[in-house]
Amino acid sequence: MAGITLAVVPSPTPGDSRIALAALCEAVGKLLHKRVTCLHPETYGELTDALEKGRIDYAWMSPAQMVMAGEHMKLTPLLSAVRDDRTDYSAVLFVDASSPARFTEQLRGKTIAWVDRTSAAGYLFVRLQLAARGIEPDAFFGGELFEKSHAGVVRAVLEGRADAGATFAQRPADGAPITRAGFIAVAPERSIRVLEWTATIPNDVIVGHGLLSKDDHRVFGNAILTLAEREDGRKLLYNAFHAERFVTTPRNTLKPLYDLVRLARAHGLLAHL
Repeated sequence: MAGITLAVVPSPTPGDSRIALAALCEAVGKLLHKRVTCLHPETYGELTDALEKGRIDYAWMSPAQMVMAGEHMKLTPLLSAVRDDRTDYSAVLFVDASSPARFTEQLRGKTIAWVDRTSAAGYLFVRLQLAARGIEPDAFFGGELFEKSHAGVVRAVLEGRADAGATFAQRPADGAPITRAGFIAVAPERSIRVLEWTATIPNDVIVGHGLLSKDDHRVFGNAILTLAEREDGRKLLYNAFHAERFVTTPRNTLKPLYDLVRLARAHGLLAHL
């Protein structure tokens, strides 16, 4: 394995700052005795294009994005992020606590903020859940905003530009407060009302390009896991990916996402991709 490229799409949300990724790439390079180059495609479309052209060896992606990119090339999920001792999370449809809406049906004709059309938590899961109940999102909502990040969605709702938004959240035990969500990361002091919880979604993954060998994937994955065993390494990984640790991606963990993408295509939600 010669020089290695690791790519992350930058955004305002925790988990992919340029400085944090540069520090991580330097640390991984020292473990592998190879130069690890950080790449920062501006969009997931650019990331997919670079993967297709063989310019990227490893990438940090949401599973939904990996599944869609994997329709055009072979990608291998190597490691799954662990957050709060879990490898999954949920999507939520939320409003500001001052909103009169207490049920999703009360949002008819209102403006909804999404992340982008490839976001599992910020678009796909909520839309499909509504469609399964007979609520056609395009006809139901009066307007849509695409904010490009979970932080942007939260700000759109709190600033009053959108009446509701879709973001990620960790579903707590009954009666317990929500401790991890897009709105907590952006404005923990604000009160939010969740109207919808979806089924669980697999956490983000580090994927390897199919042009690389299984041995290459194993060596790179082991380097990440080795870093996670050190205090300084755990800090680097947390700063770069907002994950406490990583585990080998469990077999069949992405099957629900493959089913989701097929369902989304059947509903015409991914006609642009």
